[in-house]
Amino acid sequence: MFAYRFAKLVACVALVFSSAVVADENKPQASISELRIEGLRALERGDRLAASDTADTILLDHGDDSRAIRIAADLLLRSGKIHSSIKQFERYLELVPGDRADLWQYGIALTLANQYEDGRKLFELHRVANPNDVENAAWHFLCVAKTTGIKEAQKRVLPAPNDARPPMAEIHRMLIDGKFQRVTDAMESMPEGTQAREVAEFYGNLYMGLLADAQNNRTKALRLVGASTNTNQSNYMSDIARIYLSEIEAEK
Repeated sequence: MFAYRFAKLVACVALVFSSAVVADENKPQASISELRIEGLRALERGDRLAASDTADTILLDHGDDSRAIRIAADLLLRSGKIHSSIKQFERYLELVPGDRADLWQYGIALTLANQYEDGRKLFELHRVANPNDVENAAWHFLCVAKTTGIKEAQKRVLPAPNDARPPMAEIHRMLIDGKFQRVTDAMESMPEGTQAREVAEFYGNLYMGLLADAQNNRTKALRLVGASTNTNQSNYMSDIARIYLSEIEAEK
């Protein structure tokens, strides 16, 4: 009797499992856009593991599509999978080499991986596509400082005129002369409790922290980049700030 019941139980389990497999096989494959949204929602709730898992699914299901590879690379970078993101950015550029100048995200990934010379070249190329971006000048500055020193970096700050976002003009001048106070003053000039103030504080703290990192002042870099991560914003650069902080914390 026991043997009969056990065999019947095994048969029922097998039936349930096979039904689940069939149901899963019949489930329509999620599109690239649907998976992208799923990954972005994971990042919004701070679930980096789910976001990187979604990137893996994108590559598994749509791995020959250049758009899918680009989206996966972005999700991997924002999840902290820096080296995996570089691999996918490079795959994307093999398929779409004409996009290299636009791919500042790849430059940040290279910088976070300490591939400073490659990062420098990418940011110099990106200026062809976007000559007014102070952030591009800042990451280029970090790459130069890490390879040839802070004085050389100050001499070679990329021009970035007409970046109207507060406090980008002050950040650009800070890169040249090393004076933090003008950025702090610009942040504090924004009305308290406003989104404009929050955005200015995010970028001001992030790039003052980047300058401190370029100066090899790890304590100050940790404090300032850490302050930038207190933002309520959820976007590409807020994720980068958190990854950047993790990389500084991991330095010995």
